Amino acid sequence: MHRLTLTRSLTICAVTFSLCAPVTASLWNPDELPVVLTPARLKQNRSEVPASVSVIDRDMITASGLRDIPELFRLIPGTSVGARDGWNYVVSYHGTNYRDSRRMQVLIDGRSVYQSGLATVDWNDIPITIQDIERIEVVRGPSSASYGANAFLGVINIITRHPSDINEYEVNILRGTENTENYRLSHANEFLNGTLRFTIASNHDDGFDVDRNGDERLDSKSNQLFNTRYETLIDDYAISVGVGYKSGEITDDLADEDVTQPYAETDDYYLSAQIEKGFSAVHQLALQYDFSAQKQIRRWTAELPPSFIGLDDNPSLLVRGDANEDLRSSRTDVDLQDTYIWSDSLKTVAGVHLRRSRVSSETYYGRTITSNNYQLFFNIEKNITDKFTINTGGSYEYEQDVGKNFSPRIAAHYHVNKNSSFRAIYSEAIRTPDLLETSANWTYTARNVRPASNGETEGILLITAKGNPNVKPEKIESREIGYYGNFNKYHLQWDVKIFHDKLNQLISNSIALERFNPVNSGNLTQSGIETEIDYRPNRKWLVHISYAYIKSKAYSNSDLSFTPSTETSFTPKNSGSALISYRSNNNIQISFLQYYARSIGTSQNKYSRSDIRLSKIVNFSDSEIEISYSGQYRHDEDSELLSSNIYTNDLRQFIGINFRY
Repeated sequence: MHRLTLTRSLTICAVTFSLCAPVTASLWNPDELPVVLTPARLKQNRSEVPASVSVIDRDMITASGLRDIPELFRLIPGTSVGARDGWNYVVSYHGTNYRDSRRMQVLIDGRSVYQSGLATVDWNDIPITIQDIERIEVVRGPSSASYGANAFLGVINIITRHPSDINEYEVNILRGTENTENYRLSHANEFLNGTLRFTIASNHDDGFDVDRNGDERLDSKSNQLFNTRYETLIDDYAISVGVGYKSGEITDDLADEDVTQPYAETDDYYLSAQIEKGFSAVHQLALQYDFSAQKQIRRWTAELPPSFIGLDDNPSLLVRGDANEDLRSSRTDVDLQDTYIWSDSLKTVAGVHLRRSRVSSETYYGRTITSNNYQLFFNIEKNITDKFTINTGGSYEYEQDVGKNFSPRIAAHYHVNKNSSFRAIYSEAIRTPDLLETSANWTYTARNVRPASNGETEGILLITAKGNPNVKPEKIESREIGYYGNFNKYHLQWDVKIFHDKLNQLISNSIALERFNPVNSGNLTQSGIETEIDYRPNRKWLVHISYAYIKSKAYSNSDLSFTPSTETSFTPKNSGSALISYRSNNNIQISFLQYYARSIGTSQNKYSRSDIRLSKIVNFSDSEIEISYSGQYRHDEDSELLSSNIYTNDLRQFIGINFRY
């Protein structure tokens, strides 16, 4: 009954707002063309880029009412989003393996946040808040030609807000379901002949409520973070510096052998610096240096038979020992890029990228190991005629212990006019095996064993796992045709993509200790169609709709162990989203959102959710206060991604207060 009432309410409100829309669109920014930076590392009109690309801008972020960055990607066609725990999201374009975000390149202002030590993108350990983001560009397709091996399925480029574009002071408070408490303070001002922004924030929630047996889940998170961005211009040099730090605690569920709850403390910090030199209006050189590091302290006490840890002489039936999954990792990147506009019909980008990864862990590696990667990349855009453009690019990489690889891309555009074009793209990409897959020496040491026998207080778990130094890079061949149109008169953008991808040599098997088996056993084909529409008739209205149909088939060409569902369960056959937002003249905003995916997760569930956000802004002389309400209503009774991820309340609610000066 409640679901029917909510559905009717949403439908009635949507129809009412549509009838209130002006018959003739009120033009705003009529000459502005949508420009993106990510696909070819080149500033381009969206009708010229050699890829399918989606943009989530500041207006969409605000209207969505979402509080976790990964959930924003539910708005992107073909992108799968799921939570493995209350603190552990997985985001992947076209889904595939649900266990880790290891086939997408994620950048923040050009800095990669991919953690090589555990072969994943840990969204919980990114030291920015959702309010710090200005826009997100999502390249929907293989992008190794521009960004190297980990841009296997696509690229997410998060661009933070420029210090000169935000209020001097911002305070954000959000409280809600699952003991959610989010606090944020931001300040921006002129500083040393430039502009400086900094943010401090604290976030907490209790995660999922119960598991499939009705037992309480123990997957809470608490984070504190700081980040800053400084921008200045000295002569012909544009300088940007970013620094960030995040400290967080997470809890985890008890395993059968655990007697204390696994508890982890993680510290993340980064330094990013970029210098751009404009030699002329047509020639630019950019140098970027990035350093990031993580320290994870994860410990608990387990109880098990002494023979399991090699203590056969201990007469006790069970003993207790202290275990850890401590890990330290760091990553250093240097990127040099040269951009040259030779003429109106020829543009080039070329450069070199160097990366050094270092990881140390007694449990996962038993030592400290390093890995070096060298990349050369290029992109050439050539207008053959006024109607026909060719875009070619490629990346040559050499990685220590993996060898050399080349990833090409070629795209052809037929321009109907300057705002719309048909495209055909062929690209290849790789994902090189990570340190955990190639170099793991995974074993647990039990310390402070009690009761002890003969002074033996330390044991080694007999179950161990070894990396596979012979595992090969994953490969993908992608073909797509598409259309992008910017109907400026109506403030409507439409993109459609038809694709066929072949993924080979996939490292599909589990990387859990007891089933650790990194081998190239999987193959996958994916084909389908996806589309998105963005309609903004005036400054009051925002309409964004996306849909994707994906047909997947997983198979093996060898006798190696392979479970097809590991590469298909995170890829819904049908998925879609809709965002409709309206802001009145008296600063009241109402937004409706709908998300749908089927089937998704290990239980092949349906995901169907409706969100609503209501807000009111009250203006004062130099400041404003915004009060908001967000509700998220789950229409189905299914768990999320995994069978033990269950919220007991169908409706989750949040109240926010935002102050801007």
